[in-house]
Amino acid sequence: MEKPKRLVYVDLINVLAIFGVLVIHSSWNKGSASLELSSALLRNIFAPAVFLFIMNSGATLLDYREKYSTKTFLNKRIHRVVLPFVFWSVIYYLVGGFLRNPLPNVNFTVAKPSLLNFLTTFLSGDINGAFWFFYCMITLYLITPILSVLVKDHLNLMFYWVCLDFVVSFLIIYLNNNSWHLTLNQYLFPLNATNYVSFFMMGYLLRVGYFKPVTLKYLAVFGGVSIGIMLLLAGLAVKFNLDPLLANLGSYGGPLLFVYTIGAAVFLQKLGTKLGFFQRRQVQKVLAALSSLSLGVYILHPFFLKLFFVLTGTAYTSWLDLLVMPIFTYVLCGLAVYLLKKIPYVKTILP
Repeated sequence: MEKPKRLVYVDLINVLAIFGVLVIHSSWNKGSASLELSSALLRNIFAPAVFLFIMNSGATLLDYREKYSTKTFLNKRIHRVVLPFVFWSVIYYLVGGFLRNPLPNVNFTVAKPSLLNFLTTFLSGDINGAFWFFYCMITLYLITPILSVLVKDHLNLMFYWVCLDFVVSFLIIYLNNNSWHLTLNQYLFPLNATNYVSFFMMGYLLRVGYFKPVTLKYLAVFGGVSIGIMLLLAGLAVKFNLDPLLANLGSYGGPLLFVYTIGAAVFLQKLGTKLGFFQRRQVQKVLAALSSLSLGVYILHPFFLKLFFVLTGTAYTSWLDLLVMPIFTYVLCGLAVYLLKKIPYVKTILP
């Protein structure tokens, strides 16, 4: 079987998205008004990072039936994601038992480690705050065999599901959480996707050219308008106590962030497929190599954030944290992942 051609824009998004995650996790600074404002603006600019990962997964996985069976698909996901997730959850849990202060993005230190406590914190997602992504992805993997049936002849149904999820999760539930505060019957929303299934499906729809060029232009423009509003609201929120209905429009679950994420994906897809620079073979090789490090960097980055704090004596209090720490972490953590993956069997626990 011929090896499938890599999607350059997917590699580009992976590289930018993991760097975006590092920027977000480096930008909780409270040292001064200007530092706080800059942190808020950067968090908003890179807010789509994890959702772009989800879109990439949908783009590359939803048509798995064309390559292998469902059994093979699930087996691959278990080895690439589930096993490393469990292994590193154990590692972070054990590390938490020895630290007085938690690693950045790890929720707590463990006072009395035990098997029962581990199972409780693992199931509740309280071992590593950044690992919420794995819970989300595993859920998506479990429903992928169902979604994959739609890819051949039912793309309109897939887009209908995206629209339905947007209305329910990013409009109705958003309005209720931030304004109405009603006790909504959960049975009214059986398709509510806290696992962001709409991003997963949109990634595939964009990849296969479901949308007309004029629609893509509108999506990109709406995305640009959305980030503009998000940045304005972020700036105002630093100085004023905004109503949650306004303040959270660009937060996770907010409609502006949804639109911005889709617009960013459209823009980056066009950039990666049309710009001559990204058509150079050497550039594509570099992107592919960097992209392959992304999940490993995501797993290990809290250790390198902590290292930066130790070396600089800062802790979300300095411009160094905001401007230098993401680069420091990406370079050193990426290098560590690259070297570790050359060790036999390490790929089993560090994808």
